[in-house]
Amino acid sequence: MSNFYENWVGLWGKAEAERAKARKVIHERELEWIETRYDARAALLIAPETGFRTWGSSCFLGEIPPESHTGRHRHGEEAIFIIEGEGFSIVDGVRYDWKPESALLISFGSEHQHFNTGQSKVRYFSTMAVHLEHFVGIHLTTHLEDWGPNKKLPDVPRSTDGLGRDGKRVLLLEPTIDEDPGETDLSKLPHVDPTKPLVVGDRDGMWQYTWLHRPRSDVRVYMEYGKTINDFDAREVELHSVMYGAANQYSGKHAHMEAGLYVLDGQGYSVIAGERFEWTAGSAIHVPGPQTVHQHFNTGVKPSRMLRFAPGIRYWFEKSAKREFPYLLLQPRQAVAEAQQQQKAIVGG
Repeated sequence: MSNFYENWVGLWGKAEAERAKARKVIHERELEWIETRYDARAALLIAPETGFRTWGSSCFLGEIPPESHTGRHRHGEEAIFIIEGEGFSIVDGVRYDWKPESALLISFGSEHQHFNTGQSKVRYFSTMAVHLEHFVGIHLTTHLEDWGPNKKLPDVPRSTDGLGRDGKRVLLLEPTIDEDPGETDLSKLPHVDPTKPLVVGDRDGMWQYTWLHRPRSDVRVYMEYGKTINDFDAREVELHSVMYGAANQYSGKHAHMEAGLYVLDGQGYSVIAGERFEWTAGSAIHVPGPQTVHQHFNTGVKPSRMLRFAPGIRYWFEKSAKREFPYLLLQPRQAVAEAQQQQKAIVGG
């Protein structure tokens, strides 16, 4: 038998090498679209199968042709964002009507199916933790019906509030704006020395420093892991929000556990662990973690919009491992940096 202790000592170096080698971005033009029993057309985005080193989660795009439906099945928890098209989902025998930018949370084991009732395709984004579930031995996908045309729409009760029978939210038609308590004097925010990062601990500690990273009013929130935001109860996967990036501006430079972004609009690049990755609408970006330093740059003349998602296990580790791998801020966003420089020049002059 090999020396198990020496193997343990070497695991960090092995993980670092895997993270460095792994893919960080995938673009629309690189997607491999296939037909499955469940989807007429589907393509993996960030997943182990496409070269990313995730913590057991995956995300993909699915498309439903006009006047057609997906298959019917049940599996682990799934978070879904409607990119385009209109229709409805049947979840545990209840109908939920949706439109673009709606979000759904499918609970573990809930039977579900999606219907396109329009004359154009539906495209949706989905994230699940299939590989993590399989690792611990609990993944079970039960396929019940193939995708196909809508011959007769099911006659089932329709939800009027987006909540399931247990009172937990299944559907949110529109996100909520994460309002700030009021305008902040950017020049008076804490100064951040890149050589001495601001240690905020975990996500909860980050909220008091949000203005350094991005305005909270630039965030449209859907759900948060472990919190009943908008009455969702996300546990395995989190479809957190759509984040807006100001034109020709950069975000704060920061570091945290694993996260992913799907670009809805805009163009620019991200610097992840010192390496630059270009992106545009349809790109998906992966920050592998833990404590991977990254920053986003919008190089366009219009605001960018990014759908932010993360595995729930991130936050379990973020709290338990924050002494070794705390949430860090290394540089404020551009508007803050400029305001502080102007204030410094006024005081100095």
